[in-house]
Amino acid sequence: MRKTFLYSFGDNLELGERVLVDFNNRVTIGYIVGSVESKPGIKTITERIDGASFLSVHDVKMIKWASERFYSPIGQLFDLMIPTFVDEYAEVFVEPISDLIGLERLRLKDFLSVHGEKVLDNYLKKGFVKLRKVPAMKTPKPRLRELFVILNSSLGESLRIAKTPDEYDVINYLFSGEGATVGQVIEATGVGIEKLRRMEKKGLIRFTQTPILHNLVWEKNDLSLPSGLECKEWLVVKGSIERRFKVISDVLRKTLEEGKSVLYLIPLSSQIPYLTGMLQKYLGVEICVYHGGISKSQKAMTWFNAIKGEPKIFVGTRIGVFLPIKNLGLVVVESNEDESYYQFDEPVYDAVEMARRKALMMNIPIILSSTTGRIDDYHRLDKSRIFNLPDDSKNILVIDTRKQTSFLSDKLLEQMRDTLENNRGIIITVRRKGYAPFVTCAICGYTVICPKCDVAMSFHKSANLYKCHQCGHTEPVDDLCPKCGTRALYPKGYGTERIEKIIRYHFPSARIVRIDSDEMSYSTMFNRFVEFERGEIDILIGTRLVLHGFRLERVGLIAFLDLDGLLFQPDYNSRVHIFQQLCQGSEMVRNGKMIVQTSEVENEVIKHLFTFDTEKFYFKELQKRKDLDYPPFGDLVQVVLESEDPSIGWEIVSSCANSLSDEKILGPVEHPVFKLKGKYRFHFLVKTDALMRTLQKLDEVFTKLGKKGWRVLVNPPRLW
Repeated sequence: MRKTFLYSFGDNLELGERVLVDFNNRVTIGYIVGSVESKPGIKTITERIDGASFLSVHDVKMIKWASERFYSPIGQLFDLMIPTFVDEYAEVFVEPISDLIGLERLRLKDFLSVHGEKVLDNYLKKGFVKLRKVPAMKTPKPRLRELFVILNSSLGESLRIAKTPDEYDVINYLFSGEGATVGQVIEATGVGIEKLRRMEKKGLIRFTQTPILHNLVWEKNDLSLPSGLECKEWLVVKGSIERRFKVISDVLRKTLEEGKSVLYLIPLSSQIPYLTGMLQKYLGVEICVYHGGISKSQKAMTWFNAIKGEPKIFVGTRIGVFLPIKNLGLVVVESNEDESYYQFDEPVYDAVEMARRKALMMNIPIILSSTTGRIDDYHRLDKSRIFNLPDDSKNILVIDTRKQTSFLSDKLLEQMRDTLENNRGIIITVRRKGYAPFVTCAICGYTVICPKCDVAMSFHKSANLYKCHQCGHTEPVDDLCPKCGTRALYPKGYGTERIEKIIRYHFPSARIVRIDSDEMSYSTMFNRFVEFERGEIDILIGTRLVLHGFRLERVGLIAFLDLDGLLFQPDYNSRVHIFQQLCQGSEMVRNGKMIVQTSEVENEVIKHLFTFDTEKFYFKELQKRKDLDYPPFGDLVQVVLESEDPSIGWEIVSSCANSLSDEKILGPVEHPVFKLKGKYRFHFLVKTDALMRTLQKLDEVFTKLGKKGWRVLVNPPRLW
């Protein structure tokens, strides 16, 4: 639902408070978003759930703003602020309102066991008592195997306390490595969970959500942001994540010393162990983690810490912006240009824009830390609030692949060979997962297509199946062409799996690891980077996820194999995305080379590689967008309709576009991915200088045409 409803209640309620209401003859949870003068004939709120609000006034205002800004159901946004697990760890108390009954606060179950339900009902009706749900009365207990294990003291002190061979084994394993989970310790040493718990009681080890990076080398950097932060919004650009962290570390420390908390957003969960390790090592503070890859109990621990108001650093992915942190004093967004901050599924939102809004409403500073920043950062911020780190020298090689017959050019193989001989590591980036993105027939040209989507299925050789990366549909491999009947189906193109096979052929003695997000947990991915840095891995192969690690001293070469596919996509952001990826890659290399294989050596984006002048590139892009009324010089709304019948879908989407004739509209047309998950898609774009007006018109049209099947995306980082 994208609107609010009126109910009455005889007592004062707090903004953001949860209540039970009768909605369409069913009991439903509602959230208090405001109050108006009483009106006759409206329904009454059935019950207060918590007896108070977990949210601040600013939290409620932010949710209302996001609902309007991104055309998202307001109730779903509130559900992200107060997740369902809150009730699992809460207890209901009976609290006296009147002193006449001489009653102290009791747990509901204790009150019922002593006085019974009739007495409670009577007291509630007379207003003698009220029910109040108190959160965190039950302590969340995360699954131990998911937690990290760290030594509780120095190596010498630990060895002095240790008495058994098992304890020595665990201590030596933890000291030689970093960031080990309980599961990894058990597998490596054979020591069971009960023995680890006994070691914890002895003070030898402790369990934590985040690792401590003992081997991290602090990068020398005397630069730092002004401690006062007179400007409330700063953009810290260029340099590695470590250098940018050093620039803002004094501001983090000062915020905590003032007794306030920090919200630190990061795009991918695989980056969190490294960032939290830096925070713990150099600031020595408790870190609370919040993202979709941790267990419910871990999320609950962080959420309850957020509402307590004690000064802590909260690190999370985009969902972290919904943490109702009390006493928040600073917001930091790392790699704010990453599209992972945008939620394409309902409720749609942009976590970076919400973080900026949160900071603005609370009048607290926000720091956007990034290799390049977003293009609209340079349009919005003046230079006094942009903190540029000095550029390192770049060694870049662009290889023209127009005359190459192999997926790996001769020049690239030569550079890889030299890098390995110098005992340096290699990172290879490929856009697609699997063995090959297409499977075609050599005789008739038939391509294996997903039956639910209008896209080719990828071939995954390791699992011996065809897989659709849009809907997840899989089929067993068969080389028999269903069209001409010949056994001539063969894989075309390449993905990470095929590149791995080719590299193993050329470098049989190299230690090679492929990173695929759907096969690895965030902690495992982190450990792959640690193993790479230790010299236990020579070549890492992966999609753009490998660019979201951190600066690795061992990287001697990073190679981009197939960025050409992004250059000509029907998306106004594609050029910017390529530039951002290349800049991220360049920051991962120190005293090494970056290689880009391309058949578009004269392309303007490729030419900018040799300067990495972000401001110059962005200002050129901004001028083009200004001429065409693209963001940030207006808002772009993508309207998508999904229909089970293509003819009916075309008729409806055309009617919708025609109803908006006074708006600037591009389309409607068939979506580039016309069929997705069994439904046919059409879309059009609206350029607008009055977003609220346009969304209101769309809502009115949807009401007439039917609201089912529509998707509205405001300023998406890519067309959905």
